[in-house]
Amino acid sequence: MKNSNLDFLVDKKITQDSLTEIAETAKRLIAVRKDIAMMEINLETLKKKEKALSQETMPDLLLEHGLTSITLETGEKITITEEVYSTLAKDPIKRRFVLKWIVKNGGAAIIKKLCTVEEPEKVLIDFLNEMDIPYDATQDIHHSTLRAWWRSKLGITKGSLQEIEVGDIPKEASVFIYKKTKIK
Repeated sequence: MKNSNLDFLVDKKITQDSLTEIAETAKRLIAVRKDIAMMEINLETLKKKEKALSQETMPDLLLEHGLTSITLETGEKITITEEVYSTLAKDPIKRRFVLKWIVKNGGAAIIKKLCTVEEPEKVLIDFLNEMDIPYDATQDIHHSTLRAWWRSKLGITKGSLQEIEVGDIPKEASVFIYKKTKIK
């Protein structure tokens, strides 16, 4: 154990009391880690319950009675809103398809075009093919920009008109519309 950070231990004698203290501390550490694991499981269970209440039970209950909002006696205002979740596919073929569809439906401005150059030269991106310099060009949309675009196109954003029908959205776009309960 030459030049080890634990060299100071070489001459130490371990007593029964020291071993007992180490064992007790290890048991406490194990118990705390088990408690953390249980709390994480409980938290996950609570999050699932909250999601079901917020996105299914409460919206269904209010809508069943013809309401989209209600104020409780305690002052909290319960409002049901429509939300959109969407993500671009990782698969390059599906991704390209969805990006072309978004451009065709008025979303060209929200697409970010990125170009990564291996061993970059001092030439413009337009000349990369002519110069035979290998590159990888990708397109992306920030998730919140994509969400806002879908909300606007679907007429969910306040003051926007619906331009796209839900049934016209390709499945590769991974768009999910759901109700959400807001409490203020």
